[in-house]
Amino acid sequence: MSMNKQAFVSTLGESYKSPPWLEPLLNTIQITLDTLPIPKLTNTLQKHTQMSTVLLTGVNGFVAATILKKLLERGHTVVGTVRSESKTTFLREQFKAAVDSDNLKFAVVEDITVPGAFDEVLRAYQFDVVLHTSSPFHYNITDIDKELLQPAIQGTVGILDSVHRVAPSVKRVVVTSSFASVVDRGKGTRPGKVYTEADWNPTDREEGLKDIGSGYFASKKLAEQAAWDFVKEKNPSFTLTALCPPMVFGPPEQEVPSMAKVNTSNLDIYDIFNGTSDPRYGVWIWVDVRDLAEAHILAMDSAVAANQRYIVSQGNYSPQMFVDYIWKHYPERAAARGINKHTPGKYYPDEGVYGVDASKSIKELGMKYMPIEDMLRDTLKRFEYLEAEGK
Repeated sequence: MSMNKQAFVSTLGESYKSPPWLEPLLNTIQITLDTLPIPKLTNTLQKHTQMSTVLLTGVNGFVAATILKKLLERGHTVVGTVRSESKTTFLREQFKAAVDSDNLKFAVVEDITVPGAFDEVLRAYQFDVVLHTSSPFHYNITDIDKELLQPAIQGTVGILDSVHRVAPSVKRVVVTSSFASVVDRGKGTRPGKVYTEADWNPTDREEGLKDIGSGYFASKKLAEQAAWDFVKEKNPSFTLTALCPPMVFGPPEQEVPSMAKVNTSNLDIYDIFNGTSDPRYGVWIWVDVRDLAEAHILAMDSAVAANQRYIVSQGNYSPQMFVDYIWKHYPERAAARGINKHTPGKYYPDEGVYGVDASKSIKELGMKYMPIEDMLRDTLKRFEYLEAEGK
């Protein structure tokens, strides 16, 4: 407390003479203020404003671009990996101030499956944290093993191995896993089941090679499992946190060359918005990309998140919600595009669907999840903006 007894009296003016009863009262107040357990705000502020140097893999991707934006807004220094220099052009323009101030740098890692692929960039900087988001999510696949399984598994183990060998300054690695590593796809909607971090997708490598859908689910499960096996076997100096998001929607921060090439999950919304597709049903759980980005940042230096797995999700959703929202807020467009209303308000099968318990992320990371209406409002606005740009 900066104002003491003398300062208080001086504020009343030099000619002021205090009455006899005021002196002991001021003494009592001063003693009370001096003994109050007032927190040291400077220490608190230093704790929450400590900046990190972060390696962010796959920085041009949907999730990573949103993480990048949040990291830079909070003053962190980021080195983002891409597979070719051309992938940096858009981000250099979008975050020019950060590039000019050296808060954002880029490194080319052409093939993340090559052993030691991340060695060079990890040696070049003194990193505190690694956020590994680089893993494919698209269905334009011709070779499941080469294009899905290997990049996911070897890319994840490869970066952990590189950090272990050449980057002793790294104290935390956060891996973007997936709800695909949690859910048992073979049991379908599984009414009444509530998935938690204790659940694991039973798909093995052999089953994953059968088709692209199985391959994607297998790639996520096997990659995360390999990460935990690595930590158990090698006992590295860093700790690991795995985040398991389901369907990720939200306004895209990454480069969108055309609306037809927007990221796979957002295409589920845009195809309805554009009248080119009926709702696509699959996973019944979702999260906003901005919430997922926040979870990565919260996990960076949270002591309780060390060697923990988190489901990151707002909860259940249905693609029918997209249809209903569009008809409510864009009725003229919906009519002009011939968007089928289907059954308004009918979100789930009569028998129900599985749920998810994301309470661990709320309690331990401090997550707060935004409702689906907010996500749709902001995402459709971004779609309109991109359409106006001719995308």
